[in-house]
Amino acid sequence: MGSMPDDALLWSRLWLDGAPAELTRALTAAARPRRLQDGELLYAKGDTATGLIGVRRGIVRNVHVAGDGRELLFGLFAAGSWFGEISLFDEAPRPLHAYAMGETEVLLVPTVAFHAALEAHPQGYRHFARVLCHKLRVAFEMLEDQSRPLHLRLARRLLDLGAVYGQTTPEGLLLNLPLPQEELARMLATTRQSINKELRVLSQHGLVAMQGGRVLLRDAHALRVMVAA
Repeated sequence: MGSMPDDALLWSRLWLDGAPAELTRALTAAARPRRLQDGELLYAKGDTATGLIGVRRGIVRNVHVAGDGRELLFGLFAAGSWFGEISLFDEAPRPLHAYAMGETEVLLVPTVAFHAALEAHPQGYRHFARVLCHKLRVAFEMLEDQSRPLHLRLARRLLDLGAVYGQTTPEGLLLNLPLPQEELARMLATTRQSINKELRVLSQHGLVAMQGGRVLLRDAHALRVMVAA
């Protein structure tokens, strides 16, 4: 496939805020598209990293597969999200599996081009450090939440997703990605039935609502207060 036009590449707020424009242009110019079918493996745990990956269309799931076949979902990457930078910096194998969720198109910035862009625009290292710190804080929160009640863990995860994929609407903050209850259950190592129950309770309190398969945070402030208590 040929190169991707500059204006076709999407960047989420997490990546675009504070990013040097020269760096994003360089990464855009180096990006090459790849299409994936639903459930197709993008890379496996232990694979050698071949580049930075962005999602143009669809969703990529980052998962750990236990010995008994159960999946623990570590992240969902929708359009505008970028991931895979950890293995590019530490030169270690991929730590998780990555699968397409639905028909998906990703953009790959090859490792050599990625490092060349940062060498040409070294201010970009600070930006990547900020993004990595954000992801590390989310990981710390996940560990901290393991001993907390499920409704608080669910609220925190919805707020984390809202920080990246939230779209402000008159009704509240809409998580602009399909979020089946099965995926939320995998994120929180619980069952779909338990997630369904907690979402109903949050909905009854006017905190969340479902809109066409997407979650609407009707009162994000109240959710933050609840999680912080």
